[in-house]
This record gives sequence, structure tokens and C-alpha cells, in this order.
Amino acid sequence: MTGTKLLPRLSPIGVEKCLASLRDQTDGYLEPGATMDHRLKAYEAHIWYAASGGSVDRALVEEIMGKVSDIAHHCGYPAPATDRKRASFDTRVAAYFGQHPDLGGGELLRDDVWAFMSCVLLQEFTIWRYSVERKARFAGGVRNTFQRLWVRGRTLDLGPEYEKRWHLLGTLSEDAMVQIFERASIASNACLARAIAMAWEAAADRIGRGRMEKVMRQATKLIRLRNQVIDLSYLSEEALTAEINSAFTRASSEIASDSDAMKAEEEQFSAYDRMSQALSR
Repeated sequence: MTGTKLLPRLSPIGVEKCLASLRDQTDGYLEPGATMDHRLKAYEAHIWYAASGGSVDRALVEEIMGKVSDIAHHCGYPAPATDRKRASFDTRVAAYFGQHPDLGGGELLRDDVWAFMSCVLLQEFTIWRYSVERKARFAGGVRNTFQRLWVRGRTLDLGPEYEKRWHLLGTLSEDAMVQIFERASIASNACLARAIAMAWEAAADRIGRGRMEKVMRQATKLIRLRNQVIDLSYLSEEALTAEINSAFTRASSEIASDSDAMKAEEEQFSAYDRMSQALSR
């Protein structure tokens, strides 16, 4: 029987040390490309492992460092990151985490594991993707640079039987991702999260991506309210899809109605303004 593969964890004090050293480039600052041994040595006082239940797997940690480094360089690192490069990086890393057979256990549910990833193991890529001033991207939690990608990859994986297994990762906008994965009532239910992602894609194809931010926010409100009336997690896949699509259809109609009303008011105001100018001549 194979035990759990334990990953390093970084304490909250270690996160603070990382942020302070990055600002001042003092003790704890890691030069890009620093070796694994150097990284572990720099933060050894703040790194720890689960007391039991598995064994430390250095090979897995080194693999993660190497693979994410390869992805980052493929996406343009160390040149300044553009929006397109960041999006490509996020999609590729999320897919890597999502399909990795050793990255699906309870260890990955720990915020301090992801703090280690962002602050120590993958420090230079956290800085490249964001900046040293974004504490939430270093500390563990829903906004951690890599934890958020792991959750997306594990949730939006359509399975190896699909030709476009990861297309939801590349299709959804960042705003849509935030609406799904920064709300516990949605993100905690993988089936619900995937249904919303698919409904978003269908709505975007129908009305255009440019209008989807308002539609997504309104649909999310409707879905969360609906979830208070009936527990969506107990619905069949067909019933859940129908509920979510209904919310997006309603949200699209409401946004369109508001836009039409606003356009009518603007046209009425413009006509009034032209009339006033004509009378004042």
C-alpha cells in the first residue's frame, strides 16, 4: 500500500519573511533559478511537514518546480508578463495540476502547502505573474497564485475521454473564474461549478463575451438564491444543467432589457438636447 506523498509546508511567519525579503532583497530572497537545496535552506526554520500518514517526496517537489518553470519559460518568462502570457500560463499550469496523479490528495487542501509553493518553490514565477505587493498571491487561500490554479484544474477537467479536455480553462474569462471559485457555495460543488462554466460558454457564444461580465454576476446571484430554495447538489446532471441555463437566460434578458431602456433614455435625452439647441438659436 502506497502512503501519502507529503509536501513541504510554510508557516505564516515564513510567508511574512518571504514578503519582507522580497521587498528588501535580503535574507530569504531567492535568485531566479535557485536550486532546491538553496530554497529549502533559506526557509528551513519555517518549513515543516505533516507529523505522520505518509512520507516526504522530494522527487515530486522537484518535478513540480521543473514543470512549472518549463511552462513559464514557454509563456515568455522572464520577459514582462502581458495579459495573454498570464492567461496562457494559468491555463497550462492548471491543466498540469489537474491531471497529475499525485496532486489530488488531502495534502493539496492545505493552505500552508500552497504558501510553500508560492513563497519558496516557485517564488520567481509568483513575482512574474503578480508582484511582491500582493500578499494574497503568496499566502495560502483562494487567491494564492497556484492554489487557485490547482482548484480550477481539478474542477474543470472534463476527463481524458474528451478531445478538448481543458477547453473550459482557456475559454472562461478571469472574471468568470473569480465568480465561480471565490464563492464557497459554488466552488465546493464541482458539478455545479462545471455546469456554470459550461453555461457561461454557451451564453458567451450567444450574446458575445463583451456582455458576459454583467450577465455572469447577475446569473451567479440567481443561482445562489436558487440554491437556498433547493439543494442543487441533489439534482441530476440534466436537471442541474436546466437550472443553470435558466439562470443565464434570465440574466441575459434582464441585462438586455436594462441596456435597451438605457439606450432609449439616451436617445430621448439627445433628442431633447437637439431641440433645446434649435430653440436657443
